[in-house]
Amino acid sequence: MSELYRSDRYFKVRQYTVSHRRLLLRSTLDNPPSTRIDVHFGGVSLMLLRPYYEGLVIREGTEKEHTLVASEYGVRVDLGSLFILGQDLSSFVVSGKPQWHEDEGEFGDPSWFGHMIGTP
Repeated sequence: MSELYRSDRYFKVRQYTVSHRRLLLRSTLDNPPSTRIDVHFGGVSLMLLRPYYEGLVIREGTEKEHTLVASEYGVRVDLGSLFILGQDLSSFVVSGKPQWHEDEGEFGDPSWFGHMIGTP
């Protein structure tokens, strides 16, 4: 089980675009430190999310978890495409490998990952 990202900060689901299958989670600069963090998932084919996270841990799914998600949801889940948000399968994304970027942008500023439909 490989942990890819960890932060104690508060993250919200900021945007999902159906046409490009992109998901953006955002931690704003409301609380110190005064930076914004965007976490981007591209090529999303399945997700089970909470609206917000009090701290965020992203890890790669195990082979057993890949099999469980594929069986439970009736979708193909290639190895290396399942990312668990937290400790278990109560929150996950099936997508390309997540990326993150930290900057000093405001909540409404475009993401470093590019414009997403429905965001400024």
